[in-house]
Amino acid sequence: MKQTWPRDTNAGTRPPPAAAELRERLRGLNPAQADMMRKVMQLHAAGDRLMSAQWLLLAAREAPDHPEVRLWQALRHFDAREWAQSAEQLVAVVAARPDDFSAWAMLGSAQARSGDVGAAEHSLERAAALARSAEHWLKLSLECDEVGLYEGAMRAVQGHLRLQPASALGLLQRARVAKALGQSALAASDARALIASGREAARAWFTLVDLKTVALDEDERAQLARTAAAPGLPGGDRVLLDFALGKALEDAGDPAGALAALQRANAAVRAGTPWDGLAFARQRAALRDGAAGPSSQASAQGREVIFLVGLPRSGSTLVEQVLAAHSEVEGASELPYLQLVLQGESQRRGRPYAAWTLEASAADWTRLGQDYLRASAPWRRRRPIATDKLPDNWMWASAIRAMLPEARIIDCRRDALETCWSCYKQLFAPGLAAFSYDFDSLAQYWAACEQEGDRWAAHAPGHFRIQHYEALVAQPETQTRELLAFCGLPFEAGCLQSHTVERAIRTPSALQVRQPMLRTSTPAAGYGPLLDPLRAALQAAAQNNTA
Repeated sequence: MKQTWPRDTNAGTRPPPAAAELRERLRGLNPAQADMMRKVMQLHAAGDRLMSAQWLLLAAREAPDHPEVRLWQALRHFDAREWAQSAEQLVAVVAARPDDFSAWAMLGSAQARSGDVGAAEHSLERAAALARSAEHWLKLSLECDEVGLYEGAMRAVQGHLRLQPASALGLLQRARVAKALGQSALAASDARALIASGREAARAWFTLVDLKTVALDEDERAQLARTAAAPGLPGGDRVLLDFALGKALEDAGDPAGALAALQRANAAVRAGTPWDGLAFARQRAALRDGAAGPSSQASAQGREVIFLVGLPRSGSTLVEQVLAAHSEVEGASELPYLQLVLQGESQRRGRPYAAWTLEASAADWTRLGQDYLRASAPWRRRRPIATDKLPDNWMWASAIRAMLPEARIIDCRRDALETCWSCYKQLFAPGLAAFSYDFDSLAQYWAACEQEGDRWAAHAPGHFRIQHYEALVAQPETQTRELLAFCGLPFEAGCLQSHTVERAIRTPSALQVRQPMLRTSTPAAGYGPLLDPLRAALQAAAQNNTA
Protein backbone atom coordinates (compact mmCIF):
# COMPACT_ATOMS: atom_id res chain seq x y z
CA MET A 1 0.00 0.00 0.00
CA LYS A 2 1.50 3.31 -1.01
CA GLN A 3 2.97 5.47 1.70
CA THR A 4 1.46 8.83 2.37
CA TRP A 5 2.78 12.02 0.84
CA PRO A 6 1.08 15.31 1.69
CA ARG A 7 1.22 16.86 -1.73
CA ASP A 8 -0.87 17.92 -4.70
CA THR A 9 0.51 17.83 -8.22
CA ASN A 10 -2.23 20.24 -9.38
CA ALA A 11 -2.18 18.55 -12.78
CA GLY A 12 -5.80 19.48 -13.38
CA THR A 13 -5.48 23.18 -12.63
CA ARG A 14 -4.03 26.04 -14.64
CA PRO A 15 -3.13 29.56 -13.48
CA PRO A 16 -4.40 32.47 -15.58
CA PRO A 17 -1.87 33.26 -18.36
CA ALA A 18 -0.26 36.66 -18.80
CA ALA A 19 -1.87 39.05 -21.28
CA ALA A 20 0.60 38.44 -24.12
CA GLU A 21 0.46 34.69 -23.65
CA LEU A 22 -3.33 34.80 -23.49
CA ARG A 23 -3.54 36.61 -26.81
CA GLU A 24 -1.33 33.97 -28.39
CA ARG A 25 -3.32 31.11 -26.88
CA LEU A 26 -6.59 32.55 -28.17
CA ARG A 27 -5.25 33.21 -31.68
CA GLY A 28 -7.63 31.78 -34.26
CA LEU A 29 -10.79 32.48 -32.29
CA ASN A 30 -13.12 35.28 -33.32
CA PRO A 31 -13.76 38.05 -30.72
CA ALA A 32 -16.93 36.44 -29.35
CA GLN A 33 -15.28 33.02 -29.03
CA ALA A 34 -12.21 34.56 -27.37
CA ASP A 35 -14.47 36.35 -24.89
CA MET A 36 -16.13 33.02 -24.05
CA MET A 37 -12.76 31.49 -23.26
CA ARG A 38 -11.76 34.46 -21.09
CA LYS A 39 -14.93 33.89 -19.07
CA VAL A 40 -14.04 30.18 -18.78
CA MET A 41 -10.64 31.10 -17.33
CA GLN A 42 -11.91 33.85 -15.04
CA LEU A 43 -14.69 31.71 -13.55
CA HIS A 44 -12.33 28.75 -13.13
CA ALA A 45 -9.79 30.94 -11.32
CA ALA A 46 -12.58 32.24 -9.06
CA GLY A 47 -13.56 28.69 -8.14
CA ASP A 48 -16.88 28.70 -10.00
CA ARG A 49 -16.42 25.42 -11.85
CA LEU A 50 -20.10 25.09 -12.75
CA MET A 51 -20.36 28.38 -14.67
CA SER A 52 -16.90 27.87 -16.12
CA ALA A 53 -18.10 24.55 -17.54
CA GLN A 54 -21.22 26.21 -18.98
CA TRP A 55 -19.18 28.79 -20.87
CA LEU A 56 -16.82 26.04 -22.03
CA LEU A 57 -19.75 24.14 -23.53
CA LEU A 58 -20.69 27.25 -25.51
CA ALA A 59 -17.10 27.70 -26.71
CA ALA A 60 -16.87 24.02 -27.68
CA ARG A 61 -19.94 24.36 -29.88
CA GLU A 62 -18.40 27.38 -31.61
CA ALA A 63 -14.79 26.16 -31.96
CA PRO A 64 -14.56 22.46 -31.05
CA ASP A 65 -11.14 21.90 -32.64
CA HIS A 66 -9.31 24.93 -31.26
CA PRO A 67 -6.39 23.78 -29.04
CA GLU A 68 -7.26 26.11 -26.16
CA VAL A 69 -10.84 24.90 -26.13
CA ARG A 70 -9.61 21.30 -26.23
CA LEU A 71 -7.16 22.05 -23.42
CA TRP A 72 -9.89 23.30 -21.16
CA GLN A 73 -12.09 20.36 -22.03
CA ALA A 74 -9.17 18.15 -21.03
CA LEU A 75 -8.91 20.03 -17.73
CA ARG A 76 -12.62 19.48 -17.10
CA HIS A 77 -12.29 15.76 -17.74
CA PHE A 78 -9.18 15.64 -15.55
CA ASP A 79 -11.05 17.29 -12.67
CA ALA A 80 -13.80 14.67 -13.10
CA ARG A 81 -11.20 11.86 -13.07
CA GLU A 82 -12.16 10.95 -16.64
CA TRP A 83 -8.60 10.17 -17.58
CA ALA A 84 -9.11 8.59 -21.01
CA GLN A 85 -11.30 11.48 -22.20
CA SER A 86 -8.76 13.98 -20.89
CA ALA A 87 -5.94 12.19 -22.67
CA GLU A 88 -7.91 12.11 -25.93
CA GLN A 89 -8.30 15.91 -25.91
CA LEU A 90 -4.68 16.46 -24.90
CA VAL A 91 -3.35 14.35 -27.78
CA ALA A 92 -4.97 16.88 -30.12
CA VAL A 93 -3.59 19.78 -28.06
CA VAL A 94 0.04 18.64 -28.25
CA ALA A 95 -0.35 17.91 -31.97
CA ALA A 96 -1.24 21.59 -32.43
CA ARG A 97 1.18 22.85 -29.75
CA PRO A 98 4.17 20.49 -29.71
CA ASP A 99 6.19 22.87 -27.52
CA ASP A 100 3.64 23.17 -24.69
CA PHE A 101 5.34 21.71 -21.59
CA SER A 102 2.23 21.79 -19.41
CA ALA A 103 0.09 20.02 -21.99
CA TRP A 104 2.64 17.23 -22.39
CA ALA A 105 3.00 16.87 -18.60
CA MET A 106 -0.75 16.73 -18.09
CA LEU A 107 -1.10 14.27 -20.97
CA GLY A 108 1.44 11.98 -19.30
CA SER A 109 -0.45 12.23 -16.04
CA ALA A 110 -3.80 11.44 -17.68
CA GLN A 111 -2.33 8.53 -19.64
CA ALA A 112 -0.76 7.06 -16.53
CA ARG A 113 -3.99 7.31 -14.58
CA SER A 114 -5.89 5.61 -17.40
CA GLY A 115 -3.40 2.73 -17.35
CA ASP A 116 -1.39 3.58 -20.48
CA VAL A 117 2.03 3.66 -18.83
CA GLY A 118 4.01 3.30 -22.07
CA ALA A 119 2.35 6.35 -23.59
CA ALA A 120 2.72 8.23 -20.30
CA GLU A 121 6.45 7.58 -20.26
CA HIS A 122 6.78 8.96 -23.79
CA SER A 123 4.74 12.08 -22.95
CA LEU A 124 6.72 12.79 -19.81
CA GLU A 125 9.97 12.42 -21.73
CA ARG A 126 8.68 15.02 -24.21
CA ALA A 127 7.82 17.28 -21.28
CA ALA A 128 11.35 16.85 -19.89
CA ALA A 129 12.81 18.05 -23.19
CA LEU A 130 10.68 21.20 -22.87
CA ALA A 131 11.25 21.96 -19.14
CA ARG A 132 12.79 25.38 -18.66
CA SER A 133 11.90 26.60 -15.17
CA ALA A 134 12.18 25.35 -11.60
CA GLU A 135 8.39 25.05 -11.54
CA HIS A 136 8.50 22.88 -14.66
CA TRP A 137 11.10 20.54 -13.18
CA LEU A 138 9.24 20.11 -9.90
CA LYS A 139 5.95 19.43 -11.67
CA LEU A 140 7.66 16.90 -13.90
CA SER A 141 9.25 15.14 -10.93
CA LEU A 142 5.88 14.82 -9.22
CA GLU A 143 4.28 13.40 -12.36
CA CYS A 144 7.11 10.89 -12.96
CA ASP A 145 6.85 9.90 -9.30
CA GLU A 146 3.12 9.27 -9.71
CA VAL A 147 3.75 6.98 -12.67
CA GLY A 148 6.57 5.12 -10.93
CA LEU A 149 9.36 6.44 -13.18
CA TYR A 150 11.68 7.16 -10.27
CA GLU A 151 14.88 7.69 -12.20
CA GLY A 152 13.09 10.34 -14.24
CA ALA A 153 11.60 11.79 -11.07
CA MET A 154 15.08 12.07 -9.56
CA ARG A 155 16.56 13.72 -12.66
CA ALA A 156 13.69 16.20 -12.69
CA VAL A 157 13.91 17.13 -9.01
CA GLN A 158 17.67 17.54 -9.36
CA GLY A 159 16.95 19.96 -12.21
CA HIS A 160 14.57 21.84 -9.92
CA LEU A 161 17.15 22.03 -7.11
CA ARG A 162 19.86 23.24 -9.48
CA LEU A 163 17.69 26.29 -10.10
CA GLN A 164 16.37 26.60 -6.52
CA PRO A 165 18.85 24.84 -4.20
CA ALA A 166 16.97 25.82 -1.03
CA SER A 167 13.49 24.80 -2.25
CA ALA A 168 11.69 23.09 0.63
CA LEU A 169 9.26 21.30 -1.68
CA GLY A 170 12.18 20.21 -3.83
CA LEU A 171 14.06 18.76 -0.87
CA LEU A 172 10.95 16.91 0.32
CA GLN A 173 10.37 15.52 -3.14
CA ARG A 174 14.00 14.42 -3.50
CA ALA A 175 13.81 12.68 -0.12
CA ARG A 176 10.71 10.79 -1.23
CA VAL A 177 12.25 9.69 -4.52
CA ALA A 178 15.55 8.82 -2.82
CA LYS A 179 13.68 6.50 -0.46
CA ALA A 180 12.03 4.72 -3.39
CA LEU A 181 15.44 4.30 -5.02
CA GLY A 182 17.05 3.00 -1.81
CA GLN A 183 19.18 6.10 -1.21
CA SER A 184 18.54 6.38 2.52
CA ALA A 185 21.47 8.69 3.29
CA LEU A 186 20.30 11.29 0.77
CA ALA A 187 16.70 11.08 1.98
CA ALA A 188 17.75 11.53 5.61
CA SER A 189 20.10 14.39 4.75
CA ASP A 190 17.38 16.33 2.94
CA ALA A 191 14.89 15.81 5.78
CA ARG A 192 17.42 16.89 8.40
CA ALA A 193 18.37 19.97 6.37
CA LEU A 194 14.74 21.08 6.42
CA ILE A 195 14.41 20.39 10.14
CA ALA A 196 17.55 22.42 10.85
CA SER A 197 16.22 25.34 8.81
CA GLY A 198 12.77 25.20 10.42
CA ARG A 199 11.00 24.84 7.07
CA GLU A 200 8.30 22.24 6.42
CA ALA A 201 9.28 20.77 9.79
CA ALA A 202 6.27 18.46 10.20
CA ARG A 203 6.69 16.86 6.78
CA ALA A 204 10.44 16.66 7.26
CA TRP A 205 10.17 14.89 10.62
CA PHE A 206 7.60 12.48 9.21
CA THR A 207 9.80 11.80 6.18
CA LEU A 208 12.86 11.15 8.34
CA VAL A 209 11.14 8.77 10.75
CA ASP A 210 9.17 7.05 7.97
CA LEU A 211 12.44 5.88 6.42
CA LYS A 212 12.29 3.27 9.21
CA THR A 213 15.97 2.38 8.88
CA VAL A 214 17.45 5.67 10.12
CA ALA A 215 17.57 6.02 13.91
CA LEU A 216 17.07 9.31 15.72
CA ASP A 217 19.55 10.20 18.43
CA GLU A 218 18.42 11.37 21.88
CA ASP A 219 18.64 15.05 20.99
CA GLU A 220 16.56 14.55 17.87
CA ARG A 221 13.87 12.68 19.78
CA ALA A 222 13.67 15.48 22.31
CA GLN A 223 13.44 18.07 19.54
CA LEU A 224 10.70 16.06 17.81
CA ALA A 225 8.74 15.81 21.09
CA ARG A 226 8.98 19.57 21.62
CA THR A 227 7.87 20.25 18.05
CA ALA A 228 4.90 17.88 18.37
CA ALA A 229 3.83 19.50 21.66
CA ALA A 230 3.96 23.07 20.34
CA PRO A 231 0.62 24.91 20.66
CA GLY A 232 -1.26 26.17 17.64
CA LEU A 233 -0.06 23.58 15.15
CA PRO A 234 -2.24 23.06 12.07
CA GLY A 235 -4.16 19.79 12.32
CA GLY A 236 -2.33 18.17 9.41
CA ASP A 237 1.07 19.00 10.89
CA ARG A 238 0.08 17.61 14.27
CA VAL A 239 -0.97 14.30 12.71
CA LEU A 240 2.36 13.96 10.88
CA LEU A 241 4.32 14.81 14.01
CA ASP A 242 2.36 12.41 16.22
CA PHE A 243 2.89 9.53 13.80
CA ALA A 244 6.59 10.36 13.71
CA LEU A 245 6.80 10.71 17.49
CA GLY A 246 5.02 7.39 18.03
CA LYS A 247 7.57 5.54 15.89
CA ALA A 248 10.50 7.37 17.51
CA LEU A 249 9.30 6.56 21.03
CA GLU A 250 8.73 2.91 20.11
CA ASP A 251 12.30 2.72 18.84
CA ALA A 252 13.49 4.33 22.09
CA GLY A 253 11.73 1.71 24.23
CA ASP A 254 8.85 3.87 25.49
CA PRO A 255 5.73 1.87 24.50
CA ALA A 256 3.33 3.88 26.67
CA GLY A 257 4.47 7.16 25.16
CA ALA A 258 4.42 5.69 21.67
CA LEU A 259 0.88 4.35 22.10
CA ALA A 260 -0.39 7.71 23.37
CA ALA A 261 1.10 9.58 20.41
CA LEU A 262 -0.25 7.05 17.90
CA GLN A 263 -3.71 7.08 19.47
CA ARG A 264 -3.83 10.87 19.05
CA ALA A 265 -2.68 10.60 15.44
CA ASN A 266 -5.13 7.84 14.51
CA ALA A 267 -8.06 9.56 16.20
CA ALA A 268 -7.38 12.70 14.18
CA VAL A 269 -7.21 10.81 10.86
CA ARG A 270 -10.26 8.73 11.75
CA ALA A 271 -12.30 11.87 12.34
CA GLY A 272 -11.71 12.96 8.74
CA THR A 273 -11.63 9.48 7.18
CA PRO A 274 -14.38 7.47 8.85
CA TRP A 275 -14.62 3.72 8.25
CA ASP A 276 -18.06 2.35 7.53
CA GLY A 277 -17.93 -1.25 8.73
CA LEU A 278 -21.51 -1.96 7.65
CA ALA A 279 -20.81 -0.68 4.13
CA PHE A 280 -17.68 -2.85 3.99
CA ALA A 281 -19.68 -5.90 5.08
CA ARG A 282 -22.30 -5.18 2.41
CA GLN A 283 -19.63 -4.75 -0.26
CA ARG A 284 -17.97 -7.98 0.75
CA ALA A 285 -21.29 -9.83 0.73
CA ALA A 286 -22.04 -8.50 -2.77
CA LEU A 287 -18.62 -9.59 -3.99
CA ARG A 288 -19.08 -13.00 -2.42
CA ASP A 289 -22.49 -13.34 -4.10
CA GLY A 290 -20.93 -12.44 -7.42
CA ALA A 291 -18.11 -14.84 -6.68
CA ALA A 292 -20.52 -17.77 -6.37
CA GLY A 293 -19.65 -17.92 -10.05
CA PRO A 294 -18.36 -16.71 -12.23
CA SER A 295 -20.02 -19.65 -13.92
CA SER A 296 -17.63 -19.31 -16.85
CA GLN A 297 -13.94 -18.61 -17.18
CA ALA A 298 -11.57 -17.09 -19.70
CA SER A 299 -9.47 -19.21 -21.97
CA ALA A 300 -6.03 -20.11 -20.63
CA GLN A 301 -4.20 -16.84 -20.03
CA GLY A 302 -2.46 -14.92 -17.26
CA ARG A 303 0.64 -16.98 -16.50
CA GLU A 304 2.67 -13.79 -16.90
CA VAL A 305 1.13 -12.22 -13.76
CA ILE A 306 1.70 -12.95 -10.06
CA PHE A 307 -0.74 -11.17 -7.76
CA LEU A 308 0.33 -10.44 -4.17
CA VAL A 309 -2.61 -9.68 -1.89
CA GLY A 310 -3.44 -9.35 1.81
CA LEU A 311 -3.23 -6.67 4.44
CA PRO A 312 -0.74 -3.83 4.13
CA ARG A 313 2.39 -4.36 6.25
CA SER A 314 2.02 -8.14 6.00
CA GLY A 315 5.36 -8.83 4.31
CA SER A 316 4.15 -8.50 0.72
CA THR A 317 7.00 -6.19 -0.26
CA LEU A 318 9.51 -8.75 0.98
CA VAL A 319 7.82 -11.52 -1.00
CA GLU A 320 7.83 -9.30 -4.08
CA GLN A 321 11.51 -8.53 -3.56
CA VAL A 322 12.31 -12.25 -3.47
CA LEU A 323 10.39 -12.80 -6.70
CA ALA A 324 11.93 -9.72 -8.33
CA ALA A 325 15.37 -11.24 -7.72
CA HIS A 326 14.45 -13.93 -10.26
CA SER A 327 15.66 -13.42 -13.82
CA GLU A 328 12.13 -13.89 -15.23
CA VAL A 329 10.21 -11.60 -12.86
CA GLU A 330 9.72 -7.83 -12.80
CA GLY A 331 8.61 -6.34 -9.48
CA ALA A 332 5.92 -3.90 -10.65
CA SER A 333 4.60 -3.04 -7.17
CA GLU A 334 1.02 -1.76 -6.81
CA LEU A 335 -0.81 -1.66 -10.13
CA PRO A 336 -4.34 -0.20 -10.51
CA TYR A 337 -5.34 -2.07 -13.65
CA LEU A 338 -7.45 -4.92 -12.25
CA GLN A 339 -9.92 -2.62 -10.55
CA LEU A 340 -9.84 -0.14 -13.45
CA VAL A 341 -10.82 -2.91 -15.89
CA LEU A 342 -13.65 -4.13 -13.65
CA GLN A 343 -14.90 -0.59 -13.00
CA GLY A 344 -14.84 0.11 -16.72
CA GLU A 345 -16.92 -3.00 -17.41
CA SER A 346 -19.42 -2.03 -14.72
CA GLN A 347 -19.74 1.43 -16.27
CA ARG A 348 -20.17 -0.06 -19.73
CA ARG A 349 -22.94 -2.36 -18.51
CA GLY A 350 -24.46 0.24 -16.20
CA ARG A 351 -24.53 -2.29 -13.36
CA PRO A 352 -22.29 -3.06 -10.36
CA TYR A 353 -19.86 -5.98 -10.48
CA ALA A 354 -22.00 -8.39 -8.47
CA ALA A 355 -24.97 -7.75 -10.77
CA TRP A 356 -23.25 -8.76 -14.02
CA THR A 357 -20.56 -11.24 -13.05
CA LEU A 358 -22.81 -14.29 -13.03
CA GLU A 359 -24.00 -13.47 -16.55
CA ALA A 360 -20.55 -12.88 -18.04
CA SER A 361 -19.53 -15.40 -20.68
CA ALA A 362 -16.15 -17.01 -21.20
CA ALA A 363 -15.63 -14.55 -24.08
CA ASP A 364 -16.36 -11.63 -21.71
CA TRP A 365 -13.83 -12.84 -19.16
CA THR A 366 -11.26 -13.48 -21.87
CA ARG A 367 -11.74 -9.92 -23.15
CA LEU A 368 -11.40 -8.44 -19.67
CA GLY A 369 -8.29 -10.49 -18.97
CA GLN A 370 -6.76 -9.29 -22.21
CA ASP A 371 -7.61 -5.70 -21.25
CA TYR A 372 -5.67 -6.19 -18.03
CA LEU A 373 -2.72 -7.78 -19.84
CA ARG A 374 -2.57 -4.92 -22.34
CA ALA A 375 -2.66 -2.30 -19.60
CA SER A 376 0.06 -4.01 -17.57
CA ALA A 377 2.23 -4.94 -20.57
CA PRO A 378 4.76 -2.09 -20.05
CA TRP A 379 5.84 -3.79 -16.83
CA ARG A 380 6.83 -6.90 -18.77
CA ARG A 381 9.05 -5.25 -21.34
CA ARG A 382 12.28 -6.40 -19.67
CA ARG A 383 11.12 -9.69 -18.17
CA PRO A 384 8.27 -12.01 -19.15
CA ILE A 385 6.48 -12.10 -15.77
CA ALA A 386 5.44 -9.20 -13.53
CA THR A 387 4.02 -8.93 -10.04
CA ASP A 388 0.95 -6.91 -9.09
CA LYS A 389 1.11 -6.09 -5.39
CA LEU A 390 -2.04 -4.06 -4.76
CA PRO A 391 -3.06 -5.43 -1.33
CA ASP A 392 -6.83 -5.11 -1.53
CA ASN A 393 -7.04 -7.17 -4.71
CA TRP A 394 -7.85 -10.03 -2.31
CA MET A 395 -11.46 -8.91 -2.60
CA TRP A 396 -11.32 -9.51 -6.37
CA ALA A 397 -9.82 -13.00 -6.31
CA SER A 398 -12.93 -14.34 -8.05
CA ALA A 399 -12.44 -11.91 -10.93
CA ILE A 400 -8.74 -12.77 -11.18
CA ARG A 401 -9.55 -16.45 -11.42
CA ALA A 402 -12.19 -15.78 -14.10
CA MET A 403 -10.15 -13.30 -16.17
CA LEU A 404 -6.69 -14.79 -15.79
CA PRO A 405 -7.08 -18.46 -14.83
CA GLU A 406 -3.34 -19.16 -15.23
CA ALA A 407 -2.28 -16.32 -12.91
CA ARG A 408 -0.83 -17.10 -9.48
CA ILE A 409 -2.21 -15.35 -6.36
CA ILE A 410 -0.11 -15.17 -3.20
CA ASP A 411 -1.86 -14.22 0.05
CA CYS A 412 0.87 -12.62 2.18
CA ARG A 413 0.37 -13.08 5.93
CA ARG A 414 2.16 -12.09 9.08
CA ASP A 415 1.20 -12.52 12.73
CA ALA A 416 -2.20 -10.80 13.09
CA LEU A 417 -1.21 -8.62 16.05
CA GLU A 418 2.03 -7.50 14.41
CA THR A 419 0.33 -6.80 11.08
CA CYS A 420 -2.51 -4.78 12.52
CA TRP A 421 -0.23 -2.88 14.88
CA SER A 422 2.07 -2.04 11.97
CA CYS A 423 -0.92 -0.74 10.00
CA TYR A 424 -2.02 1.36 12.98
CA LYS A 425 1.41 3.00 13.08
CA GLN A 426 1.36 3.92 9.39
CA LEU A 427 -0.18 7.00 7.80
CA PHE A 428 -1.31 5.84 4.38
CA ALA A 429 -1.96 7.96 1.31
CA PRO A 430 -5.19 9.99 1.51
CA GLY A 431 -8.29 7.89 0.95
CA LEU A 432 -6.47 4.56 1.34
CA ALA A 433 -6.75 2.02 4.16
CA ALA A 434 -9.42 3.91 6.11
CA PHE A 435 -9.89 0.72 8.16
CA SER A 436 -6.40 1.05 9.64
CA TYR A 437 -7.04 3.90 12.10
CA ASP A 438 -9.10 1.98 14.68
CA PHE A 439 -8.57 -1.39 16.38
CA ASP A 440 -12.09 -2.70 15.72
CA SER A 441 -12.08 -1.85 12.01
CA LEU A 442 -8.57 -3.26 11.63
CA ALA A 443 -9.73 -6.52 13.18
CA GLN A 444 -12.85 -6.65 10.98
CA TYR A 445 -10.81 -6.14 7.82
CA TRP A 446 -8.12 -8.64 8.89
CA ALA A 447 -10.69 -11.36 9.64
CA ALA A 448 -12.48 -10.86 6.30
CA CYS A 449 -9.20 -10.95 4.39
CA GLU A 450 -8.00 -14.15 6.04
CA GLN A 451 -11.36 -15.89 5.66
CA GLU A 452 -11.40 -15.12 1.94
CA GLY A 453 -7.81 -16.29 1.55
CA ASP A 454 -8.50 -19.55 3.38
CA ARG A 455 -11.47 -20.19 1.10
CA TRP A 456 -9.45 -19.68 -2.08
CA ALA A 457 -6.46 -21.66 -0.81
CA ALA A 458 -8.78 -24.63 -0.31
CA HIS A 459 -10.65 -24.07 -3.58
CA ALA A 460 -7.71 -23.47 -5.95
CA PRO A 461 -4.48 -24.60 -4.25
CA GLY A 462 -2.60 -24.75 -7.53
CA HIS A 463 -3.18 -21.04 -8.10
CA PHE A 464 -3.61 -19.56 -4.61
CA ARG A 465 -0.87 -19.80 -1.98
CA ILE A 466 -0.76 -18.50 1.59
CA GLN A 467 2.76 -17.23 2.29
CA HIS A 468 3.67 -16.59 5.92
CA TYR A 469 6.24 -13.88 6.60
CA GLU A 470 7.59 -15.63 9.68
CA ALA A 471 8.22 -18.85 7.76
CA LEU A 472 10.01 -17.01 4.96
CA VAL A 473 12.33 -15.26 7.40
CA ALA A 474 12.98 -18.39 9.47
CA GLN A 475 13.52 -20.75 6.52
CA PRO A 476 14.42 -18.55 3.56
CA GLU A 477 15.76 -21.24 1.23
CA THR A 478 12.99 -23.78 1.86
CA GLN A 479 10.26 -21.20 1.55
CA THR A 480 11.84 -19.53 -1.47
CA ARG A 481 12.05 -22.86 -3.29
CA GLU A 482 8.39 -23.56 -2.51
CA LEU A 483 7.37 -20.05 -3.55
CA LEU A 484 9.17 -20.25 -6.89
CA ALA A 485 7.82 -23.74 -7.57
CA PHE A 486 4.28 -22.49 -6.92
CA CYS A 487 4.88 -19.73 -9.49
CA GLY A 488 6.18 -22.26 -12.01
CA LEU A 489 9.69 -20.82 -11.84
CA PRO A 490 13.01 -22.67 -11.54
CA PHE A 491 15.02 -22.02 -8.40
CA GLU A 492 17.70 -19.32 -8.64
CA ALA A 493 20.16 -18.75 -5.83
CA GLY A 494 19.97 -14.99 -6.36
CA CYS A 495 16.48 -15.02 -4.84
CA LEU A 496 18.15 -15.73 -1.47
CA GLN A 497 19.94 -12.37 -1.78
CA SER A 498 16.83 -10.38 -2.57
CA HIS A 499 18.01 -7.37 -0.54
CA THR A 500 20.60 -6.67 -3.25
CA VAL A 501 18.00 -6.22 -6.01
CA GLU A 502 18.12 -2.68 -7.39
CA ARG A 503 14.62 -1.46 -8.18
CA ALA A 504 12.30 1.33 -7.19
CA ILE A 505 9.89 0.48 -4.37
CA ARG A 506 6.81 2.57 -3.63
CA THR A 507 5.76 1.24 -0.24
CA PRO A 508 6.62 2.08 3.39
CA SER A 509 8.99 -0.92 3.46
CA ALA A 510 11.14 0.50 0.66
CA LEU A 511 14.34 0.60 2.73
CA GLN A 512 13.60 -2.28 5.09
CA VAL A 513 13.49 -4.88 2.31
CA ARG A 514 16.93 -3.77 1.19
CA GLN A 515 18.35 -5.30 4.36
CA PRO A 516 19.15 -9.03 4.73
CA MET A 517 16.44 -11.28 6.22
CA LEU A 518 17.96 -11.72 9.66
CA ARG A 519 15.02 -12.11 12.04
CA THR A 520 11.30 -11.73 12.41
CA SER A 521 10.21 -8.22 13.40
CA THR A 522 7.87 -8.29 16.43
CA PRO A 523 7.56 -4.73 17.79
CA ALA A 524 3.98 -5.29 19.02
CA ALA A 525 5.23 -7.90 21.47
CA GLY A 526 7.05 -5.17 23.39
CA TYR A 527 3.79 -3.47 24.33
CA GLY A 528 2.53 -6.29 26.51
CA PRO A 529 -0.93 -5.63 27.99
CA LEU A 530 -1.05 -2.15 26.44
CA LEU A 531 -2.24 -3.82 23.24
CA ASP A 532 -4.81 -6.05 24.93
CA PRO A 533 -7.65 -4.00 23.32
CA LEU A 534 -6.28 -4.89 19.89
CA ARG A 535 -5.89 -8.55 20.89
CA ALA A 536 -9.50 -8.60 22.09
CA ALA A 537 -10.72 -6.99 18.85
CA LEU A 538 -8.88 -9.61 16.79
CA GLN A 539 -10.30 -12.45 18.85
CA ALA A 540 -13.84 -11.11 18.56
CA ALA A 541 -13.53 -10.59 14.80
CA ALA A 542 -12.20 -14.12 14.33
CA GLN A 543 -15.12 -15.54 16.32
CA ASN A 544 -17.65 -13.49 14.36
CA ASN A 545 -16.22 -14.74 11.08
CA THR A 546 -16.54 -18.37 12.11
CA ALA A 547 -20.02 -17.99 13.60
